[in-house]
Amino acid sequence: MSLSPYHLHWSDALIKRVELRLRQVHASLEEFYRQKNYSAVAHATATAEEDAARRQQEEGPISSVGSFLLRTCVHSTPFYETQVEHGVGADIALKIPEEVCSLKDIHDGHYLERRQVFLRKLEKFMGKYNAQMMRKATQASAAAAAKGEDDEEVETEGPERRSVVQWDLRRVPVGGSFVNTEKELLRVYFLRPRHGATRREVFHVDVHLQPISLTGRIASAAAIRKHPLYSYLVQEDGLMTVHLRRLHELYSKNQSLVRATVFLKCWAYHVGLMSRTSGHPEGLSGFHISALLLRLVEEGLISPNMSEENVVRAVWVQLSRGFTQNASHSSGQEAPIPAAEERGEVAVLRLAGETMNLLFRTSAAFFQNIVKKAAEEALQLSHHSEVFVAVPFQPLQLRLDVCFTVDGLRDHFAEADSTPIAKTTSVAWSPSAQRVQAIQRLVEEALGARSSYATVWRRSHDSVHVAVRLTTEAEGRNRLTRGPAVEDAEAVERFNAFWGKDVTSTRQFPDGGIYRCVLWTFDEDAGANTTVALSAATVMRRVLEFALQKHLAPSAQVSQLLGGLEGALAERVGGEWRDAAPMMQKSLLEACRHIEAMVAEVPRTALPCKVTSLDIIAPSERHTATFPVRPHLALTYTTDDLTQPNFAGLTTEPTIEPVHGVLTIDDKNKIPDTPEAIAAIKGAICAQLSKVLQEYYGDDKKHSRSRSKRSLKREEGAPQQETQPEAQKFRIRTSCTSHSVDIIYKGYLFRLYIAHYREVSLLKALQRESEAAMIERKLFWSVQHAKFLRTVAFGHHSYAMAARLSKRWLSAMLLLEFVLPEAVELIVANAYLGSNPPKTSVGGFVRFLQLLATHDWSSPLVLPYSVDSRLQADTAELVRTMGEQQGMFIATPYAPMESPFTVHTPRPMIVHRVVQLAKSALAVLLAQLDGRETLRCWEGLVFTTDPATFDFHMAFHPHLLLQPGRLLVPPSAVTNIPSAAGTSAALSPFLGPVSVGAATSSAASGPQPPRIWQLDELEEDRSRVYLTELVEREPTAHVVRSVRAVTRDRCMVFYDCLAPHGIYVVTITPAPMREVCVRLHNDILRVSHGALLPSPSLPDVGAAAGKAKLEGKAPSKAAVKSAGRRVIAPAAAAKADADAAAAEVARKSSGKKDEGARPPKRRRTDDADEAAGATQRPYRLQGQRRQAPTHAAAAGKRDRAPGPANTKKEVRRA
Repeated sequence: MSLSPYHLHWSDALIKRVELRLRQVHASLEEFYRQKNYSAVAHATATAEEDAARRQQEEGPISSVGSFLLRTCVHSTPFYETQVEHGVGADIALKIPEEVCSLKDIHDGHYLERRQVFLRKLEKFMGKYNAQMMRKATQASAAAAAKGEDDEEVETEGPERRSVVQWDLRRVPVGGSFVNTEKELLRVYFLRPRHGATRREVFHVDVHLQPISLTGRIASAAAIRKHPLYSYLVQEDGLMTVHLRRLHELYSKNQSLVRATVFLKCWAYHVGLMSRTSGHPEGLSGFHISALLLRLVEEGLISPNMSEENVVRAVWVQLSRGFTQNASHSSGQEAPIPAAEERGEVAVLRLAGETMNLLFRTSAAFFQNIVKKAAEEALQLSHHSEVFVAVPFQPLQLRLDVCFTVDGLRDHFAEADSTPIAKTTSVAWSPSAQRVQAIQRLVEEALGARSSYATVWRRSHDSVHVAVRLTTEAEGRNRLTRGPAVEDAEAVERFNAFWGKDVTSTRQFPDGGIYRCVLWTFDEDAGANTTVALSAATVMRRVLEFALQKHLAPSAQVSQLLGGLEGALAERVGGEWRDAAPMMQKSLLEACRHIEAMVAEVPRTALPCKVTSLDIIAPSERHTATFPVRPHLALTYTTDDLTQPNFAGLTTEPTIEPVHGVLTIDDKNKIPDTPEAIAAIKGAICAQLSKVLQEYYGDDKKHSRSRSKRSLKREEGAPQQETQPEAQKFRIRTSCTSHSVDIIYKGYLFRLYIAHYREVSLLKALQRESEAAMIERKLFWSVQHAKFLRTVAFGHHSYAMAARLSKRWLSAMLLLEFVLPEAVELIVANAYLGSNPPKTSVGGFVRFLQLLATHDWSSPLVLPYSVDSRLQADTAELVRTMGEQQGMFIATPYAPMESPFTVHTPRPMIVHRVVQLAKSALAVLLAQLDGRETLRCWEGLVFTTDPATFDFHMAFHPHLLLQPGRLLVPPSAVTNIPSAAGTSAALSPFLGPVSVGAATSSAASGPQPPRIWQLDELEEDRSRVYLTELVEREPTAHVVRSVRAVTRDRCMVFYDCLAPHGIYVVTITPAPMREVCVRLHNDILRVSHGALLPSPSLPDVGAAAGKAKLEGKAPSKAAVKSAGRRVIAPAAAAKADADAAAAEVARKSSGKKDEGARPPKRRRTDDADEAAGATQRPYRLQGQRRQAPTHAAAAGKRDRAPGPANTKKEVRRA
């Protein structure tokens, strides 16, 4: 997205309103001086250096500060909405009278204390003054109404009366930081009533305070050398009007410099340099940007005749060269400077003829690692305006790799906040800043080699932000803190004192060195049989928390900023909510490698064709599945030890997710080029492969002797292979169809497909394009995609979590079925393939949202890789023009000429919706980063769609929710479930032989967990039928397909395909909304056969329509009208649903166990209970399979001519 146009000219109405507000504030300040009888006359300045200050003193105690119009033109980034919330300000300077703070008080070091007392008095007076103004305006309005004035007279006085608005007075820190105990200013917000509510105007007025005079005892170089902090704080107030008038004189003569300054301010906001966006006191401000440009003009490095781009690049060049590290005066005269500046600890920026350092709050390390680095990155671009396109919006919290929030530090800052800043010798930092620097030194020592730069700043009175730039992601994930060598006794003693002798140990490394180290173990390792691979943010958070609690405050709590987003990936595992991926990743990878070894060891003579490769294409294998495939109880034996690590995360849900793989074969042109011949050979390979694997590794007893003999021969021939003995510990079971082979191993079901390299070209030659595209995407492009992303996922540990978060967000927005998961993985990978990849999952997820919101999707997205990007972009653009309805085009290294995963979906309309949702999610995240407005349960707000954007919502029946543990709000959190009115007992194709009324009446307590049969509990044939019923069982998807088939031209149906809980309907009709929604709602209820519950927003209409249908009358208009209001404006219900989801996601992210969760699977101690389960569960599974056709025509045929069900025999226990 390009930079939105910025305008330097305001409308006349806005200027008049600003002038009116300034006059009102100015009048209140004059009244304050008059009532307090303050004197505006000050003593004459001691030196001629303050002639400008004397001239200002003669003008009076109140003066405007600089150019208001120039100060306001700073809000023009692609995310300008977040800046408008802060508002833009005009400035007024008020002198502190001599009766409050005399020159003697300033010289004695009491200026800041007297200044704060005066500010509080001014705040109290202005509050009373505004209240009096409001009372007078109200009385005048009442009197005018009582006298019965003419309409014309009221109309002329109306604007003047409406000009009096309520003031919101706040004391805010100087400099834009969130917490600054040095000085404060008074900010006046104007609240205007509109439509029954009170809204804040965009602009505000800042009231600054100034000393009556500056003398050599404060402003001279010797005074600054002696007490730099106090002198700079006083000069900052005293020279404010002088500085801004100089800037005004410069910019009023040259519009090119004006536009360059505005652009630089936009750039500083965009890349996170401004203190106003992050709250960092060392950040820059708009005044610093303008003063820097003025200094370069004074030095002759910038000419007023230069173009805007040349001026911008000149500033970047000077910043990249360390311009602010030069402490000399522009006049060239040598003068004493403070010790901190002499040591190079503080950045320096002085204007000509002044001793004031404008960057006295900014450390040299911050300028070197943040500002200078941002300038160097900007210089790499070919055009200066590309900075807003090539670089996403990055507040300081996102500019660095990871940001933590440390709470519980009130006692640490209590003494520093209560200590006033005095005129102390050689003090360059305030007591609060010194406490923050102590925390920063502690953080740097604790992180050690894990970080290359860390900065700390206060977030509130009892918390701080810790932003860290990692050395590498692998180093951040390292659990070993390596200390000094044992030969250095003094360093070892310091290391033991810092960490504690109870946690340190001595270790020898491969290079022969012996070092003192700390090997960290965390709570996440509890219950795991191996060390869990934790992210870099988690490891660093634990290390920081340990160090801060030991040395700073025992109550210190460290949390990752935006880290609560990972709670959306939690699912029900046993008796707790947790992310199942770390538990089963190792077991799944081992099972995949064993399956690959088994297939590779199949003799070549056993198959009619050569198997060239086996590729596992399941997202769980590359760790990018939102909810990873877990071992299933139905795929185990009763003799298996389920406590082994291979069965970690065992699930008992009534559905099985297979792990897909592709077998590529090469027939060497022996198969005829006909689809029938290829299908026949694929079926033969499936059958033969299933037979051979069952013979070698199966549990069939009649093959045990031959299998053992062949195993012994293989072991003798290849004793170095260790995979075979490991594989023999577990039995496998195989089955096949005409196009796939199923292998059950270690609780997983592997489904292997056969890919023939000539099949796609043959189908295209026969003009069977759709079939060819489906096979090519499934069997060929998926393999290339898996290989490509496997390198990305294993090279960047945080990529997998970022991809999972992105998929979960799109699914929660009800759009993942339109944007394929492979396309989502590629969009996330775009950030990790660049020059500055994210090192945390939160950073990757935010980059994903920013790319969705800012990229122009009418042009292709070219992933960064080694091939010439310009050539690939031109080729992709040529291909992109071929499909007008293609919403996305992603050029990848394995498919630069095609975009296989975005050919048919998403359409431009869906892409537009995704972009809008991404912008909304970013607004929530950036508001949380801002820190000034803490949102409650903000994680749920990001992952919750607004039901008010749809016409109505219908929930699935609880019996259809096969995996309720994946819901953001599980059924246990729902108290009231509506029931279908007028329904009778029927054999539902989705619910089995149960009546709708009985099902809904028992829905409040939730369906009982089904009986799960293991492999050796049923006969082989019946077990195969039982497993077929469970594999890829998706009753909710079938309901959605049936509803869409019936209502195709009347509405659009959306649902969460990863964790379905209901459907959301948007009608497509020009007719009145109320009647259409009612008819559509009733038709969906009829088609669903009880699988969908009535919408809570249409209960009366549904009942009225049903009753009228039975009586042959039209429904009541009153009922339709009342329900229509609920359809059009379901704001209250939408807010309640969003709050419930937000609270549930926040609870999951906390990692606590759920007390009211679904009861665990019952123990098999009662034979009667087992018999009851055996007679009930297979009937329902078989009934669902028999009565769930795969297309809408079969459903309609069944509805027209229902017949008796041919029930199968009862499944007996093996």
